[in-house]
Amino acid sequence: MAEKSTVSLRAVITGLTFVFAISLISPYAVLMVKGSQLTSNAIPIIAISLLLFVTIVFLPLLRLLRARWVFEEGELITIYVMMLVGSVVVTTGFSGTFLSVITGAMYYATPENEWAELFVPNVHAWLAPSNIDAIRYFYEGLPKGMPIPWSEWTVPLITWLTFILAFYYMQLCLGVLLRGQWVENERLVYPLTKLPLAMIEKPEKGYFSQIYRSKLLWFGVLIPFVLHSWNSLNFYHDAFQPIALSGQIELIPGALSLPYRFNLPITGLAYLMPLNVAFSIWFFFIFGMLESLLFARIGLAIKGGGDIWTSGGAHTAISHQMAGAFFALSLFVLWTARPHIKKLWESAKSGRDDKKEILSPRSSFVGFCSSVVFMILWLAYTGLDIHVAVILVLGAILVFVGLSRIVCEAGIPGAQMPMAPQAFITRGFGPETLGIGNMTGLGYSTVWLGETAANMMNAVVHTLKLTSSNKKPSRRLLLALFLALIVGLAGSIWITMQMAYTYGGINLDGWYYGGAPRWPFNYMSSVFNMPDSDLNMRFGFTSAGAIIMGTLLYLRQRFLWWPLHPIGFPIANTYTIMSYGWFAILLAWIFKAIILRYGGVRLYRTMLPFFLGLVLGEFSTAVMWTFIDGAFDIQGNRIFNF
Repeated sequence: MAEKSTVSLRAVITGLTFVFAISLISPYAVLMVKGSQLTSNAIPIIAISLLLFVTIVFLPLLRLLRARWVFEEGELITIYVMMLVGSVVVTTGFSGTFLSVITGAMYYATPENEWAELFVPNVHAWLAPSNIDAIRYFYEGLPKGMPIPWSEWTVPLITWLTFILAFYYMQLCLGVLLRGQWVENERLVYPLTKLPLAMIEKPEKGYFSQIYRSKLLWFGVLIPFVLHSWNSLNFYHDAFQPIALSGQIELIPGALSLPYRFNLPITGLAYLMPLNVAFSIWFFFIFGMLESLLFARIGLAIKGGGDIWTSGGAHTAISHQMAGAFFALSLFVLWTARPHIKKLWESAKSGRDDKKEILSPRSSFVGFCSSVVFMILWLAYTGLDIHVAVILVLGAILVFVGLSRIVCEAGIPGAQMPMAPQAFITRGFGPETLGIGNMTGLGYSTVWLGETAANMMNAVVHTLKLTSSNKKPSRRLLLALFLALIVGLAGSIWITMQMAYTYGGINLDGWYYGGAPRWPFNYMSSVFNMPDSDLNMRFGFTSAGAIIMGTLLYLRQRFLWWPLHPIGFPIANTYTIMSYGWFAILLAWIFKAIILRYGGVRLYRTMLPFFLGLVLGEFSTAVMWTFIDGAFDIQGNRIFNF
């Protein structure tokens, strides 16, 4: 009976309907309206907005008509986690850059950049359309009356989607193997689950969940609604002069300025962070800015500058420093999970099942290992040397373990890696050793290991946390998630192709059809033509970052009073924190510290609905104005990003 109430047929159908809607709306919002990023992070704003509609309109209506028709909490969780998984693969997660990156080298090849000689001959025939007209029309639009050349895309779509499904299944199996360690043994906070759980909570009386009865919630909702609606009206009439919500704090004229942004949802989510985590993030951000100033003063520079897979605008040395810290953190996370994984391994060898997981231990290990092997062989067959493919896949595993751990512990919705494995491989081996074939393959890996703020591992670990309340979660959830993934991929690829071939990709969005398809090949050609001479300095800072992370981990384990949390160090100077998050996290830390100091836990809980309201208000306002702007053909009104 419990199994039917959580992954019921009606819950799956509802979830698939919402995923299909998301797969169409999100590309439309980004490419046509050029508005808010609806699916760009680990708590997709459109998923929260649809959940708001369900819990505040649809469910009360069902309660009014017939109480037994109302969805149970487990069913609502199923619907929400299907939206989580489905949101990953749409525009800002996968499909937005997928179609353009695999065709970028061909479309943007010129006699000056020599891509036609460097990269195009090394592109495997299965990876991209071979018809140059099909590619050109994708960027420039079809002649009137000509149908979309789907036949030219059939082989590349099948080839890439096979790899992507194996890649996502690997992350699912890895998430299952880590779930018990993170949820039960370490009891991580998972801040991003607090809002959806409060929204779906069964009412004690009446028609609405307890959270909706709080006046503080609606006061919190009102603030971003009023601010962003006023600013949005500026797109319609000059009488509404915009209220500045971002800017620069100039500390040392011409030398040091701090970007800030009144990011209300990040402030709301950061209120859920442990105080030491919030403190560490903004502290290490300030420390990194001062470090950059010092490097500028002493004239320290690394030849070749930053890498395209480096997040943010931090000094190149700091990026390497953060990268070393990030990979050290990922290794530490896996090391501490050894006893739990060993226990699952023993269960897998003996054939014992763990009813608390949506996959048995044996299925998890077999699925993980077979997916990794398939990915390596696929990459090797389509262009990479086997040792390069092995390093790339292992690096990807560390990336997603580290990112998901940071998101689960800190609740930063748009956490990004400081530097991707492609950069280390390209710099480490060098163009002479790698050769242009491997460099082409590494450029193409941007398809699946490029933008990491919205990634499947985050969706998986939060899904497993939300379903952990069931002593025996339904194994049918796996099928529901797979269907959500397929629907999300199909819908987003179809609508993206329709818009690109109808209007021309280069007329839709400058990043997805101009920046994204060129950046990996611009980088690879620059490295190929100018090999790095500062490799020792790069890896020196990388090693220093790993040593600092090891020291921070030791101090946190050894001394209870130690104030700095290690997870702040590897992300504090990445793009999403520098441009969108650090100031909001600082404000949340100040508010929470004062509340706990003078009001204790009781006042903290009393104020919680207000901060959740900041999140709910901005998310729903951003979605609302996406539809309004689309109806009135207004472009560029981006309320929320990351």
